[in-house]
Amino acid sequence: MTNSRAIIPDQHTEKSFPKEMHVGQITMDSYASTQKREQLLLVLPAPPLPLNQGYRHAAYNDIIQLSRLRDLHILICNGKMVYDFHRDSYELNYKELNSLPGVKSVSFFELKVDWEKPLWKRIFHQVLVLMKHRRLIEDTAALELSQKIIKLCSTYNIKDIHLGITINLFIDAFLNLRKAGSYKISFTAHDIDADKILIRMKENLVDKQFGKVITNLLTYWIFLLKEIHACRKSRFVISMAYRDFKRLTRKNVNAFFIPPYLHTLPTNRISKTLPEKPTLVIFGHIAFSAAGNGIELFMEKVVTAVKEKVSGVIIKIVGKDASPSVISKCKQLGVFYQEYVEDPEELWNETTVLASPLLVSKGIRIRILEAVYRGIPVVCTEQSATGFFRPEEFLRITNDFDSFANHCIELMTDTKKYRLEQHRINEYLGQNLSEDIIKLKWKNVWSEECHDFSSSKNFKKIITETV
Repeated sequence: MTNSRAIIPDQHTEKSFPKEMHVGQITMDSYASTQKREQLLLVLPAPPLPLNQGYRHAAYNDIIQLSRLRDLHILICNGKMVYDFHRDSYELNYKELNSLPGVKSVSFFELKVDWEKPLWKRIFHQVLVLMKHRRLIEDTAALELSQKIIKLCSTYNIKDIHLGITINLFIDAFLNLRKAGSYKISFTAHDIDADKILIRMKENLVDKQFGKVITNLLTYWIFLLKEIHACRKSRFVISMAYRDFKRLTRKNVNAFFIPPYLHTLPTNRISKTLPEKPTLVIFGHIAFSAAGNGIELFMEKVVTAVKEKVSGVIIKIVGKDASPSVISKCKQLGVFYQEYVEDPEELWNETTVLASPLLVSKGIRIRILEAVYRGIPVVCTEQSATGFFRPEEFLRITNDFDSFANHCIELMTDTKKYRLEQHRINEYLGQNLSEDIIKLKWKNVWSEECHDFSSSKNFKKIITETV
């Protein structure tokens, strides 16, 4: 097996991360000027435009700061559009990007994406790829993206490339780049991306759409094999879910585990009381089923039941991509819907119970931990609980919507059970995330320098010094 490891032990961690961790005390310009390293190309999945909403704005601000490093070049890919952040392209701006302070170094290009091509061209492309490269289900934009990256690397003499997610487009680009030159390429695996197909498969199974189930299963195995193969061939993989980290290491992948959420939690745990008019917050990506029916069924069974049983309850749905029918249903049921959170602290102060009936993602894990650290009980599906250590000890987990509704109703109407749930959460946090245990197990992640360590401005240091 290759040298796979989690960034949680003591001696090994110290070897992987040299003592220059205090770079947070150095300004970005002085850091860039004092380090003599080859250029790094960072290829990231991008939050889509427009940028006038919380997390998108923050994400681009991070990218802007990164782009000012002299030895770092960034591509951010939002499906069709690829934005090129670098120091040498001040002459171009793109729409709303120029409204952000400091955004002057952005150029862009468009990819010819699958959904804009006729079916016969897509099939023809797949046949050619199968004959020439013996690969299945290649994203047709991958070749174009690969060529752009090769040209960019040639122009700026870049050999070190890090791909920020293991989606099919990036995996196909990786396979093309390996054949095109001697690049050092690594990945961040937020999740095993192929697993998302299994969730759609389960929904199709429930709906008795057996043709789609077979298609989903075949697609899952093809994508999973491609993903594992790419991870094995890469320089290393940064994994952000412990369960997936273990799966990767069992497949002889040179993987590191860096928990994505610890540095976001409040310094001190907060206790909440059950108010007279409780607030249920349903959090995450709204279009969480392949057919878009998941949230509608959830509203029909859970939201309606909670409205009937809990006097004075306030229900808020927070998440992107709600369909017009979902928004109409929200108005009909008297549910508040908002796409983004402008003030997270205000939302947490109002929240009595957090509901997460959604797909697993790094963002959902962060929100769940933020909630429990604030003394907010969480009711979620098995998918939302994926990646946690013994989640049943601090979350209420069910895939049955009737049971889901009962959990929410019970927690918002019974003060004793609300307190017992908080006690259960505190016991888990005390045993697994106490200050002493954090210092012992996570000392290079959760420490006085944890924010600087985890922030994107030090990402280059992390991925260039862990091998």
